[in-house]
Amino acid sequence: MAVNDGALFPVELAPEELPALWQRQARADLRWILDSPPLFEGIDGLLALSGDLTGSHGPVASLEVSMETPPSRRVGLYFESLLDVWLVRVLRLEMEARHLQIFEKGRTIGEIDFCVRDKNGARWRLESTIKFYMHHPSTETLLGSAFVGPDPRDSFERKHHHLMERQLRLSVPGHESADRTLPVTRGILFYHVRDQYHSQRPAGVNSKHLRGLWMRASEWREFRGRELGVDRVVHLPKPFWLSGIFNAGLTSPELTWHDAGNALKAHFERSNAPLMMRFQGAALESSRCIVVHDAWPEVCE
Repeated sequence: MAVNDGALFPVELAPEELPALWQRQARADLRWILDSPPLFEGIDGLLALSGDLTGSHGPVASLEVSMETPPSRRVGLYFESLLDVWLVRVLRLEMEARHLQIFEKGRTIGEIDFCVRDKNGARWRLESTIKFYMHHPSTETLLGSAFVGPDPRDSFERKHHHLMERQLRLSVPGHESADRTLPVTRGILFYHVRDQYHSQRPAGVNSKHLRGLWMRASEWREFRGRELGVDRVVHLPKPFWLSGIFNAGLTSPELTWHDAGNALKAHFERSNAPLMMRFQGAALESSRCIVVHDAWPEVCE
């Protein structure tokens, strides 16, 4: 059964259509991973390993992704599953460890995402993350960051520090001799719809990072689709926050601004969970928008 948010964004789908839809979605999301700039500045492990294949869609177009359903509604786990497909099925790397938990004195102190060996025998450790942060300057004094996640307990600086200073420095029993240890980061920074060209960015972010928009639920009515260059709106359910493609049967149908507003209103009357929307025909730098509850960041999912 297709992932959707109840009856608010209805998805009509015949079971026999699912395999083709999953293939289209997985390929588009994998292309997005390969084409997108890293979220963090510095060398990216996926791009370093992919070499000449970077920017080539040939291997993706012919790839049979063995997923009839995503492994989880969690965007991060879906992201990792696609990385696994690329590393093993396309790059033909030997997977030595995956989700390897690290223990110290009987307690878990961390986890290794990927440990792979290339055809030359070199060992690579990769730590992956995909994140979506919203620019909200007033949280800087309260939460220590002006870029916070849909769950405001998560911030750009916190994740950057944890990945770069902790995850990448973990000692892994049996894998201490990794030749390279690198991050694989993807994501989007979202700027408020009234401040979409704000130049502020956090330390450690890639200067070429992807940008999107965000707004509160009540602000939807303040705008008209034409004001933002929007013809139609598509709701992107989790875990399909990566490429943002319109994939009728897995995403919502194309909605008018008015109909999308009604569905948003009904959603936030019963839930605090943020929603990811795609603006079709948007004359914007980015066509993605996160809509949050009016009380965010005080309340979260």
